[in-house]
Amino acid sequence: MNINILTNALEQIKNKLETAITTATFNNQKKANGLEAKTSLIRSEQLIQEIHEVVKISLNSALKKAGFNGFSIHPEIGKTSPEKLVWGFLKKKKQDVVVLFNEPNPEKITEGPLIGQIDELGKKTTEKAIVIGVRSQLSSIDKNFDTLMERTFAESMNLHLRHPKLVLGEVYLLIVREYDEQAMKKNQIKFKDKYTDVEKFITIFNGMSHRENFKNLNELYKYESTALLLVDFSQTPVKLYTSLEELKKDGIVSKQFNQNFNSISPIGFSERLIKSYKKRHGI
Repeated sequence: MNINILTNALEQIKNKLETAITTATFNNQKKANGLEAKTSLIRSEQLIQEIHEVVKISLNSALKKAGFNGFSIHPEIGKTSPEKLVWGFLKKKKQDVVVLFNEPNPEKITEGPLIGQIDELGKKTTEKAIVIGVRSQLSSIDKNFDTLMERTFAESMNLHLRHPKLVLGEVYLLIVREYDEQAMKKNQIKFKDKYTDVEKFITIFNGMSHRENFKNLNELYKYESTALLLVDFSQTPVKLYTSLEELKKDGIVSKQFNQNFNSISPIGFSERLIKSYKKRHGI
């Protein structure tokens, strides 16, 4: 991913978040307090769209650099819609970022829970695509951890069960220090003293990434590549961690922690996806 563009997007997210908190306002509407304004802003998905745009710009540049042309990115760069519907095994779902290398070829689904429905992209077109999910967790991290990981797991399983050759990416924004909820209720900016359990997230995402063999049924839940965006909004400017050494230096992970973070860092995310795509399709 383009780190300069990503860093600018993170600054925008911080500014929008903290403006909502300190003014207790969302979309020019006054809320009861900063916490409610922040919650409304997050639910509107305005913040995560900043990351969507970074993903699209970065991938577009990396694909052209790798010699690809004639592809299309959905939604288009600079737009938030329309999102492409992708038919998995259990359900169809609008995907955050879809790169198509072939024209849609609608077909009727002949098996599974969606039998009889029309897959508007078609199986061959979908399997030649790159699909990327973009998610974030900016609050209640420990409370929602299990649900978040189950959704991440289910997303890849649903798509790979129907499209084993599909190259799938995941971008996940996680703050390493949460905003203090009690302070937000007073329209104030404060951060919790405790760091997020980053080691747990790095370990999980490493275990759910690096899918190599599309024929291996035991790897259907894995993503071809993941970018875990570890961000500290309490620092000015915003701190984006791109290496394990940085995390250890700031005491966010222990000195003894030895999981590979480079392979799920935002640096090289687009290139990792493209490398998987070339290998998968013999390019």
